[in-house]
Amino acid sequence: MFKDILVPLDGSSRSEQALTLAAHIARADHSTIHLMRSVELMSIYSMQTIGMMERVQQLEEQGAKNYLDRIKNSALLEHISTMTSVYVGDASSAILEAVARRNIDLVVLCSHGYTGLKHWVLGSVAQKIARACPVPVLIQRTEHPLPFAMDAEGQPTFRVCITLDGSEQAEAVIEPAIAIASACASGHRAEVHLLRVIEPINLSDEEAFEEIYHLNLQDLVRQQAQEYLQGVVKRLELAARACENIKIIGHLKSGADIAQEIIQYAENGGASQYPTCQLLAMTTHGRNKIDRWIFGSIAERVLNRTKLPLLIMRPPQSAAPTKAQPV
Repeated sequence: MFKDILVPLDGSSRSEQALTLAAHIARADHSTIHLMRSVELMSIYSMQTIGMMERVQQLEEQGAKNYLDRIKNSALLEHISTMTSVYVGDASSAILEAVARRNIDLVVLCSHGYTGLKHWVLGSVAQKIARACPVPVLIQRTEHPLPFAMDAEGQPTFRVCITLDGSEQAEAVIEPAIAIASACASGHRAEVHLLRVIEPINLSDEEAFEEIYHLNLQDLVRQQAQEYLQGVVKRLELAARACENIKIIGHLKSGADIAQEIIQYAENGGASQYPTCQLLAMTTHGRNKIDRWIFGSIAERVLNRTKLPLLIMRPPQSAAPTKAQPV
C-alpha cells in the first residue's frame, strides 16, 4: 500500500528512532524511503553579514546532505530503495512540500527531537503536520518505539486500536492502519480493534424522548452504535478472508470524555482478555467539520496525551502544502 515513505529527520538520535519502523514497513511493502532534512532559515538569517549568511547556508546544506547520505548508507536501510533531499525553510512547510513533490503515501516521524532554536521542536512539528498533511502520518513516541516485542498468546500478536464515530470520514484510517499492523506483525497474527465511544445522553433529553416515543434514548443510541460496529466488522472480515492472520474485533464504550476513553482502552485494554494495543489510529475529524470529532478537540487531546504511537490522517479532502525551497 505504501510505495513512498517520507522520514523527516533533524539530525538528532531521537528523530532517527522513526527509521526502524519506516524500514520495517518498507521491507514489507517494497517501498522507497525518502529521507529529508530542512535547513532552518532562522539560523541563517541571524548572521550579521550577507557574506557570512551565504557561507553558513552552504555549510548547513552540505552538512545536511552528508548527514542524510550517512543514514542512507547505514545497515538499517540496507537493500531498501532510499532517496534523500534537503529543503531550506521551516520544518513543517518543508515536510508538506516533500509530500507533494515526492508523491508520498505515508509520513513517519518521531514526536520529539532537538529542542534548541536551531533545530526542530518535533512535538510542535508533528502537530502541524497532523493537521495539514494530505496523507497518513505515523507519529512514533520516543518512550514507546515500534515495532514492539509482541505479546504471546500461543503466538505473537500485534494489536492496533482504530477509533470510529459512525462516519465514513473516520473509517478512512482503517485501510492504512491494517496495512501497518500487517507489516509490523511480520507474518504473525494481527488484531484490529475497532473502538466506538458514545457519550451519555443528557438526562432531560432522554426523559423527553422517552415520554414522546416510549423508548429509552440511551439504549437506542447504544443499539445503533453496536449494529454499526458489527456491520464494519463483517465487512472487514469479508475483505480479509484471504488472510488468516488478521482478527477483527469490535468494541463499544461510553463516557463523557471520549479522548480519555480512547486512550484508556488502547493503553490498558478494554478488558482483561485484550492487553494493551501497540498502535492507535484515528482521523483528524469525523462526522463533519463542525461536529464534536474535531482535531482541536478529541484528536488533538489524544495526540497530546497518549503514550502510544499514533497513526493520524485527514479524511480525503484537499490540503494545499505551504511551499518550501528544495535544495
